[in-house]
Amino acid sequence: MKKMLTALFFISSLAFSSQLYANNETVCTEAKFQTTDSAWAGHYYLQGVMEVGSELLLEPNGKFKWYLAVGALDQYAEGTWWKNGNCIGLKAASKYAKKLEIFPTRLAIHDKNLAVTWLGGQQDGVYRLAESLP
Repeated sequence: MKKMLTALFFISSLAFSSQLYANNETVCTEAKFQTTDSAWAGHYYLQGVMEVGSELLLEPNGKFKWYLAVGALDQYAEGTWWKNGNCIGLKAASKYAKKLEIFPTRLAIHDKNLAVTWLGGQQDGVYRLAESLP
């Protein structure tokens, strides 16, 4: 019950917070991973969402590892990623996907930052490459 309330609180806070880099798209259409996409590989940290910790590792082979912690809710996933135009998409492996309550459905590319759209369409927070953090 506590996990459900925590997740509900997080999702509702996303809905009412300011939208960064707003756009109307909520998913990044799946595309074949290209070798050139590996330029986006790296270790990213979520910023701009209060009381939420999250990291994203985009590996140069088209695989990713992701986690998020908010309150008593911890989420983890591994899977594949791709770049399609001005966005990066993530597809969690099925053993993780069925347990995810919170997950990024679209990462809009803005310079070296990845603006997040979450399940449900809320846009909040930015994943920043670890080397570019102040």
